[in-house]
Amino acid sequence: MNNELLLIDLSSLARPIWEAATSGTGSSAARASVATEVVNRVQALAVTHPHAAICCDSGKCFRHDLLPSYKGTRPERDAAMLHQFQLAEEQLKRAGFPVWKVAGFEADDVIASACGQALACDGDVLIASSDKDLLQLVGPKVRVKSLRTGDVLDEAAVVAKLGVRSSQVLDYLSLVGDASDNVQGAKGIGPKRAVELLTKWQTIKNLYQAIDADTHHDLTDGIIASLTEFRTRWPLVRQVLSLRADVEIPFHEITVERQAPAMEASVNETTTVDGATVSGGEPVRQTVVGGAAELEQRQVEPGESPGPSTQHAPVSLSPRVDVEWDKQLEPRSMSEAKDLARMLFDSRLFAAYGTPQGVLAVILSGREIGLPAMASLRAFHIMDGKSSPSAATIVATVIKSGKSRYFRCTERTNEQATFVTQRGDDPPMSLTFTIADGKLAWSKGAEKWATSGWTKNPADMVVARASSKLARLVYPDVVGGFYSPEELE
Repeated sequence: MNNELLLIDLSSLARPIWEAATSGTGSSAARASVATEVVNRVQALAVTHPHAAICCDSGKCFRHDLLPSYKGTRPERDAAMLHQFQLAEEQLKRAGFPVWKVAGFEADDVIASACGQALACDGDVLIASSDKDLLQLVGPKVRVKSLRTGDVLDEAAVVAKLGVRSSQVLDYLSLVGDASDNVQGAKGIGPKRAVELLTKWQTIKNLYQAIDADTHHDLTDGIIASLTEFRTRWPLVRQVLSLRADVEIPFHEITVERQAPAMEASVNETTTVDGATVSGGEPVRQTVVGGAAELEQRQVEPGESPGPSTQHAPVSLSPRVDVEWDKQLEPRSMSEAKDLARMLFDSRLFAAYGTPQGVLAVILSGREIGLPAMASLRAFHIMDGKSSPSAATIVATVIKSGKSRYFRCTERTNEQATFVTQRGDDPPMSLTFTIADGKLAWSKGAEKWATSGWTKNPADMVVARASSKLARLVYPDVVGGFYSPEELE
């Protein structure tokens, strides 16, 4: 079993999905299904990680107090977007994921704090995010998976990407600044110059010591002037860009057995979904294990707040029990299923399915591949009158079946994607799908192509087509007859 802790930066994952749904000719139905898409993506990321947590932003954070202009160039957050993100958080909680959001802190700080506690347990960590600030955390037991490219960055990959070691990333970001967060670095020093300075002097502190000792003879007057001006701002910039590792989070939650998303209530209990009271399935069983230990106090850098001294209780990342969850359709009669579909449709969470009958059809479609009711509603879409599971759901179903030794992506670009899999002792099979293949199968004309997902998100489209086609080819008994929305577009 994979005991690596997966930490998912929800904002980094959800924002591109929202932007894709609201750009160009994005429909109201697409916007209303963003939460479902977010949950689907999280489920796909976590399918091989029994220990996973969702880390969220909490709105205004302590950095705004330090630097009032922090993120001041970003547009005001859309209320509809925030609503979809909140729905996703709620659905993920119901699915059994720990969802961590702490007032006054950003997701990056929550992730840094969780990393600290995992490392204190001698655990390994995989961070799923596209935020370069998190590369500060990369080390022998911590990697970062880019949500844009799918690349997994270890220590060597950070050097290849930025030109500096992960231990130098904070100094690198301080010199370069962060335009997206409206944090100004040293004027006139870009990535190339920052790499040159840190390669020679290792740290900003060493660089300033060289300037003070007059041993900086190869620096130009312009660079010296820029560094002199930056010196007074450096402590504040560093403090703003530093990740806080002292955020109080319920780390023990990672040992709670996560069930496939369903209605989390016993047959004698009820749960409420946006005002609709629903009878549920079996109660969730929990096992919490751990001990007491104190994290090593990290060195406080110039201008950085040391934060409160805290004691953490590291928790074993190895589960103590294995739970076999029943995949029964709840409730257990067609009459009750119809009532449930009507209530869920009225809750507005699943209005994108058009009618209560559409909701019921999706629940039944999911049942064919062993998905509980709520998981089905998050995983399926209605395309041209047909229920269609996402490509990630198709792959997850294959992996969950236990019939594949592996199913992985080996190439992902805007032009093509390649997946490989092996079923039992059969020879490995690979399949590549290209943009050219997509154009060959396209029948709706050039104008619709220009506004379709093939133009807006080509890498995602070729990934979806390659993975779902390979799944049907090698595992027809598991997912035969299911086509992803990208294939029906």
